[in-house]
Amino acid sequence: MSALNRISYVIIGENCYLGPSITVTPFGGGASYFQQKKGTIFLEIGNRVAISPNVSFFCSMHPENSKLSKLYGKIDKITVEDDVWIGGGSIILAGVTIHKNSVVGAGAVVTKDVPKNTVVGGVPAKPIKNVPDLED
Repeated sequence: MSALNRISYVIIGENCYLGPSITVTPFGGGASYFQQKKGTIFLEIGNRVAISPNVSFFCSMHPENSKLSKLYGKIDKITVEDDVWIGGGSIILAGVTIHKNSVVGAGAVVTKDVPKNTVVGGVPAKPIKNVPDLED
């Protein structure tokens, strides 16, 4: 069982590969932590997902205890649907859904939802090509 599976704000599906050094920032700490409802899920990972080493999931992005936090950043759930592959060193930002059968290229910064059956890459991540439909 993965250590991530034992964290109360993370749900992980079956048959997933989780590489080393995965980072999840569920909240900024301080006041923002205490504003979250108990049992809130910040990261939901579907079935058969492969997450390469050094991937970061930033569910919380804001300058904690700064006046800037009123203008910038947010705290929101990240969803990774079934059969997704996330390349090494990628960063996934708050509020993003990576839809099923998609690939995130190594080093990508995902700022927007990734459509089903799509390969994305770059900073910020943009669609590169489509993945053939893999439905049974």
